[in-house]
Amino acid sequence: MSSGALPSFGRRGGATGAAGQHATKLERSVHSGWVAEILREAIIEGRLAPEAPLVEMRLAQQLQVSRGPVRNALNVLEGEGLVRTLRNGRTVVVGFGAADLEDLTGVRLELETAAIARGIRRRADPTPVQRAFAAIEHEGASTQRLVDLDVGFHRSLVELSGSRFLTQAWLALAPVIHTVITIGNRRLAERDPDRNFTRILGTHRPLVDAIADHDAARSIVLLIEQFDVTTSMFTARDHSETSAP
Repeated sequence: MSSGALPSFGRRGGATGAAGQHATKLERSVHSGWVAEILREAIIEGRLAPEAPLVEMRLAQQLQVSRGPVRNALNVLEGEGLVRTLRNGRTVVVGFGAADLEDLTGVRLELETAAIARGIRRRADPTPVQRAFAAIEHEGASTQRLVDLDVGFHRSLVELSGSRFLTQAWLALAPVIHTVITIGNRRLAERDPDRNFTRILGTHRPLVDAIADHDAARSIVLLIEQFDVTTSMFTARDHSETSAP
């Protein structure tokens, strides 16, 4: 999609009857997050092509929100490296291709392996990681909430480090990570939801056990294997299309 027109996302009506400045700011913040989420997924999934123009007024009309939330959302996405502002003030899509996925995965791997190594070196309590995995197990199926739980699990890995700045670096990537996992989870769940959930458990449980055993080398090997699964989930549609008879 190179024209800059949005795919069909469904409508979201604005809240009515909100009183006071605080309510207005809260509503704008809620809408900004929603607009950023919509655009982020469209860019990462390729429904908004590189260099597609993102016109504030047009987006506001299409998504039925005011221009303020759109402006805020575009600022957020620029901070994430998904859009850029040209010298003439126009905003265009940067895009998200195979090289970007590899880059994101590599940086994320560096952060999470560093966090695990630090955490095990300081003998951090593995209980938060175990609880995060238990929540995934309890979910019992490939749902949208499962994505939130999965991202929460990886945040617990990062927080093992005890490093405020390492955690903040990871959190800066978290919205893009969340979207990549969302798309991959949806693609694989559409094909085989039961197997998808089983695969998620199968890649997480050994990692939890290795961390509980304070085995840094084993934990990092398992994390690399898990990231390979995540990448294959995201590219599942491409593989199924190219291998179709």
